[in-house]
Amino acid sequence: MKTWTSGMLAVSLAGHDKGTLYVVLTEKSGSSSEEEGVSSWKERDSGAYVLLADGKRRTLDHPKRKKAKHIQVITHIPEQISPLMREITLDAHVRKILKEYSAYQTDSISGDKQ
Repeated sequence: MKTWTSGMLAVSLAGHDKGTLYVVLTEKSGSSSEEEGVSSWKERDSGAYVLLADGKRRTLDHPKRKKAKHIQVITHIPEQISPLMREITLDAHVRKILKEYSAYQTDSISGDKQ
């Protein structure tokens, strides 16, 4: 079973936001108290959900709820971004992390790694 921790980076694999980079906030179980007594097909469909934020459209106050099977977690985090991920308290922190990671990706693709 996969586990997600707060501060990990993830890319959406499905949906209208496919390819969007997010910061993982937390993981939620699939069932909630509101869904008690629902039909069996709904129970089979329940799974782990992950709350995601990008700091712009999806803020820390209103994160994106997405099924865990529809995201790809990024396991290799550059050293310069790791310290930033420990102090996520504002949307500006999320935006900075995503901006730094995107810049790192651009540099590594073009061969300008430092």
